[in-house]
Amino acid sequence: MAEPTEAGAFENLSLDNDDKVASENVEHVEEHPEADKLADSMEDSAVPATLSDGSSDQAASVERSMEQTVDLPLSHTALVSLSPVDERDLVVIVDDPRVINPASSYTGPYVTYSVTTRTTRQTFDRSDYCVRRRYQDFVWLREQLADVYRTHIVPPLPEKHSLSRLVQNDHFTPEFLERRQAALQKFLGRCTEHPTMSFDRTLMAFLIASDQELASAKSRGAGLMSKVSATVWQAASGILLKNPDPEFAALQAYFTSLGKHLAEIESSASQALQDGQELTTVLNTLQDICQRWAAIEKDDKAMLAELATCFRATSDTTAALCKDLSPAFAPFHEYSLFCESAQAVLKRREAQQMDYELSVEELLAKQTALEEAKGADMSKSLMAFFSNPEKLKAEKIQQAEDSHVKAQTASERANDDLECANEHLRADMARWQRVKKSDIAKSFVNVADVHISHLQTSLETWQGMLDSLESAEARSSGGASA
Repeated sequence: MAEPTEAGAFENLSLDNDDKVASENVEHVEEHPEADKLADSMEDSAVPATLSDGSSDQAASVERSMEQTVDLPLSHTALVSLSPVDERDLVVIVDDPRVINPASSYTGPYVTYSVTTRTTRQTFDRSDYCVRRRYQDFVWLREQLADVYRTHIVPPLPEKHSLSRLVQNDHFTPEFLERRQAALQKFLGRCTEHPTMSFDRTLMAFLIASDQELASAKSRGAGLMSKVSATVWQAASGILLKNPDPEFAALQAYFTSLGKHLAEIESSASQALQDGQELTTVLNTLQDICQRWAAIEKDDKAMLAELATCFRATSDTTAALCKDLSPAFAPFHEYSLFCESAQAVLKRREAQQMDYELSVEELLAKQTALEEAKGADMSKSLMAFFSNPEKLKAEKIQQAEDSHVKAQTASERANDDLECANEHLRADMARWQRVKKSDIAKSFVNVADVHISHLQTSLETWQGMLDSLESAEARSSGGASA
């Protein structure tokens, strides 16, 4: 598909790979292996210098009048990421979730997030951008990336309502929005840190385009050939390979097993949180019993009152423990989704291998046909009565050679595509394993720290109770001796 000729027109943006949004005045992309190729492909599709200016201001002012702001403080991580000393050339921060109540009764409330971009890349016209995006915009971005980078592991998005399992409330509460914000931040961070996806033009459009420009791009939908290609790949993935690659078969088994283990951890963590909530109810009941018991006692009134205080403090500590454990277990769910993404990529790689195997079979068939043509005796052919047998044979050999050359070219192209897919997967897997090792280790450390902190608090509470009982018993023994 031809590049759009009108520079800076997001209205002409197509969702095909050749028509992704780019920036104008592209000079070079530093330290990127395909910088020159990328620059050439982006020159004809430039981004206007003022994407969020002009007519969108009036619409934005009307929308702001209907917003309900959910105040979530800018995290320490966000402050560090936006600091001038950050050495990354592309930093993106997701924060400031706002609940929007549209004036139309046909549209329910929804949430938008601020997406702030700071960059030193020359493919951007400015160094700072700030746009607002809905969850469905993130979904669209991921679909586009998955469609273009079929043999790369595209980072997963949180499901639309999955996080409510850990936050027992609707998806407009500050608790839910805080977790959703963190998950979206993780998604964009992984995309912008990827050595290939971070230069994608659709990602650039997502980061800097105005609402109207992005809506125009989204309304065009995926190209017909893209949809047909996806259908063919899905159909091919159901066919068994004749020669499965042991390396990638082992990866498929690994992700299946890892996904199962992570799902078990999630299930156990969810059960633990549920048990913790039930324990807080039991502890509150014990507190109430001790308080009512203390009301009818005379000598043990103080002891029962202190015991009630301990039950209450333990209940509060348990509730805090459950609340702090929810985000500590969140990375396990993200990596469970990663397993699904990786398995989808491996299925697409299998489809490419199937394409290569079929091309090899076709090449062998053409090779056989060529050999048969060279050994054919055209003098016994019916056509020999109307033409020179030698000429007929030469024509048949030429046709067979042409078909053989086409089949050989197709097979070589399929082999190149397969090798590229293999290298993409190997590179992504190596990067993914390094990040996973760090993230999972941090998660286990966080889980341990949360337990130690809250259990230490409970220990101090009950130790104080024990000290009081021992002191009372010592005073009682002293009085009896006197």
